[in-house]
Amino acid sequence: MSTESNIITAALSSVTLHVVIVGGLLAGTVLTSVKKPPVEMTIANDKPIVKAAMINQADVQQQLDRIKKKKLDEKLAQQRRDKKLKDEKRNIRKLEELKKKRLREKNAADKAAKKARDDAKRQKKLADDAIKKSKAKQKSEADKAKKLKDERLKQEKIIADAKAKKIADEKAAKEQRRLEEQLAKELADEQAALNKARQAKVMSEIQKYTSLITSEIKRHWTIDQSMKGKECVLNIKLAPSGFVSSVKAVSGDPVVCQSARTAVLKANTLPVSKDPKVYAELKEINLTVQPEF
Repeated sequence: MSTESNIITAALSSVTLHVVIVGGLLAGTVLTSVKKPPVEMTIANDKPIVKAAMINQADVQQQLDRIKKKKLDEKLAQQRRDKKLKDEKRNIRKLEELKKKRLREKNAADKAAKKARDDAKRQKKLADDAIKKSKAKQKSEADKAKKLKDERLKQEKIIADAKAKKIADEKAAKEQRRLEEQLAKELADEQAALNKARQAKVMSEIQKYTSLITSEIKRHWTIDQSMKGKECVLNIKLAPSGFVSSVKAVSGDPVVCQSARTAVLKANTLPVSKDPKVYAELKEINLTVQPEF
C-alpha cells in the first residue's frame, strides 16, 4: 500500500474516533442536565428554610454555570472538533486531489515515458534503417566503383592490346611492304633486264626483218639512173603471214615511190617474224627505200 493510502486511512480513523468521543460527551451532558440535586426542605423555622433555599439556588446557579461553561466548552470543543474534522476532510480531499493529481501526473509521465520509448524505438528503427540504407548504398557504390574500375581496366587492356597489335601489325606490314618492295624491285629489275634483253632481241629481230623486207622489195624493184640519189617513204601493212594488205607512198620522189610501190605489190608477201612482239612492231611500218646502183 502506498504512503498516500496510509495517510488517508489514518485520517478517517481519527475522524471516526472524534465522532465517538463527541457523541459520548453530548450524552453525558444530557444526563447531567436532567439529573438535578434534591432540594432539602425544613419546617423548623423560616430562616433555615430561606438559607436552604439560598444555598440551593447558589448551588443550582453554580451547577448551571458549570453546565453552561461545560456546554460552552463542549460547544467550543465541538467547534474545534468540527473545524478539525472539516480540516481533516479538507485535508482528505486535498490528499485525494493530490492523489488524483499525482495519478494523473503518473499517467501523464507513464504516457510520456511510453511516448519517449516509442519515439526512441522509432528513432532507433529510423537510425538502423538509415544505417542499413547507408551501408547498402555504400556497398552499391563500392560495387559500382569496382565494376567501373574493372570495366576501365578491361577497356584499357583492350586498348593496350589493340595498340600493341596495331604496332605489331604496322611493324609486320612495314616489314611486309619492305619485303614486297624489295621483291618487286628485284622482280622489276629482273623484268627490266628481261625486257631489255627481249627488247634488244626484238630490236635485233626488227632490224633483221626490216632488212629482209627491204631486200625482198629491192629484189622485185626495177630502177634506173634517173632515181639515183632519190628516196621514198612507204607505209606498208602486213598480215601475220606476211601478205601485203596495203602499201602507199607517204613522202619522197613520186617516180621512186611509184616504182617502189610496184615492187612491194609484185613481192606480194614479205618476211615477218613469228614472234608476236616483233610482228606487232612490223605489221604496219613506214619504210624508207633508196635505189642502189
